[in-house]
Formats: sequence, structure tokens, C-alpha cells
Amino acid sequence: MPGIRCTKPDGAFYVFPNVCGLYSSAIPDSDSLAEHLLVEARIAVVPGSGFGARDFIRLSYATSMQQIEEGMNRLEAAAGLLVHNG
Repeated sequence: MPGIRCTKPDGAFYVFPNVCGLYSSAIPDSDSLAEHLLVEARIAVVPGSGFGARDFIRLSYATSMQQIEEGMNRLEAAAGLLVHNG
């Protein structure tokens, strides 16, 4: 996805992608990105700042494949808009 880098998790039920490629003057960190994704794309993520990693968000995949696909489609659309309009 544009602006997002992620490594394959080692057996956990979450991923921790680097999202600094989505930052702009309006969205300078993972806290503001998490709020933006919740309001604009209806995706709940945990900001990495709570883990001491402000350039990351935490995404859980402990749900159905259908919900994961829907969430990833929403994230891809949101990321595309942020990179394009950033």
C-alpha cells in the first residue's frame, strides 16, 4: 500500500506497519493518523506511540477473513488519498 511498510509477523495476531509515509502537516504522527482512520475510513487502529514507536500503528487480524479484507480495502483507499493529497 502506498505510504505503508510492513514485515510479516512472527506468529502474533497483529501487525505493526510503519506508516510514516502517510504523514503530512495535518497528520504528523500515529495518534492523528489513528483518529483520521477512525473518522474517515471507519478503521480502528492503535497508535504506535503507546508502544514507544510513533511511526507505527498496530492492526489486529484476530477476526474473519471477510472483515480483514474489508479493513484492508478501506486502509488502502485511505492511504491512497493521503499519499495523493499529502
